[in-house]
Amino acid sequence: MPEIISKYKIFLASPSDLSEERESINQVISELNQTFGNPNNIVLELLKWESNSAPACGANDVQSIINNDIQEYDLFIGLLWMKFGTPTQKYGSGTEEEFNIAHQKFLKDNNSIQILLYFKNSVPQSLSEINPEQLIKVREFKAGLGEKNVLYWEFNLKDELERLLRIHIPKRIQNLKSNFNNSEKNTAISTEIVIIEAEEEFGILDYQEFIEDSFSISTHALLRISEAINWIGDEMNKKTTEIESLVAKNRNQQISFKVQRNLLERTSNVMIDFANRVEPEIPIYINNFEKGIDSFSKLVTIYINDFENKDNEIKEAIDSLDNLLVQIEFALNNMNDFLVTVDSLPKMSKELNSARKKVAHILTEFSKKLEVSVLLGKEVNKNISS
Repeated sequence: MPEIISKYKIFLASPSDLSEERESINQVISELNQTFGNPNNIVLELLKWESNSAPACGANDVQSIINNDIQEYDLFIGLLWMKFGTPTQKYGSGTEEEFNIAHQKFLKDNNSIQILLYFKNSVPQSLSEINPEQLIKVREFKAGLGEKNVLYWEFNLKDELERLLRIHIPKRIQNLKSNFNNSEKNTAISTEIVIIEAEEEFGILDYQEFIEDSFSISTHALLRISEAINWIGDEMNKKTTEIESLVAKNRNQQISFKVQRNLLERTSNVMIDFANRVEPEIPIYINNFEKGIDSFSKLVTIYINDFENKDNEIKEAIDSLDNLLVQIEFALNNMNDFLVTVDSLPKMSKELNSARKKVAHILTEFSKKLEVSVLLGKEVNKNISS
């Protein structure tokens, strides 16, 4: 049977330094069409200048070609990092012009369009990639968003952006759908009659199992990391006590270099052992947490669409996520405390310096991952309660 389908067009705008993120959003939209679109008789269409514009001559500038080719859309996604982009006749860059066109649409009718804006925070591989003038323009644009009442989000890695979009796009599309249902017309939304073929997809039981398994594995990996942090904390305390004892015994004479070298070598070995214990656990935690969060987002989408009393139905999954977030924040605090201890170690030998650098690098990077985990977890919870 033919079904009535609502199509929502999503326009993606960004400078050229975010080409990897632009490409990855194609997959996000494809996934959302399966997990969010199909159950709601919704089709999401991604509009980009690469695929929805064509070669031509602009009357004023090149940007006018894109503006003319891409006019109607329901959701605007803007991405910025280090580059602001090429100036146009009216604005500092094409991305700025595209954002301002979208913002003017919103001001004219705030029921017809939604805006998602993201800034990438990660450091480039080479400092030569940074153009100070471009970066200043990005920061000035960012600073001016408060006056426009625009709430933006930040991300570090492509995968983090993808997970945020899996949460944020359905939320804003639901806003548009609600606005459309409460108004007599909405010219930005096109309704078509199409035939939808049945496709195999996961259901609530599948996602509940994914969540339970993923969060369980992730939790155990986090516990092993926490145990390792407690272990090395105890070991470092023992080394401190040993140093104090040596100083007390040799109060009136200098401790021999051989004794000092032996102590530093054993301290270095302890730190290397810690790094070797923690390093393999990190990808286990990250991969399973991300799988659990993705499954959670999809489960929530199904419940929002198919169940009225969603909170009761997914309480167990919510509790498991809340418990994991508590453990993550606890582990994050312990890790940051230990990082302070590691950073305060004196540069006594090359072995100790090397061990300290390795431990600090591993924990710093993992700390960033944990912060992202907390952010994503809270975003999912926020989406449930809204």
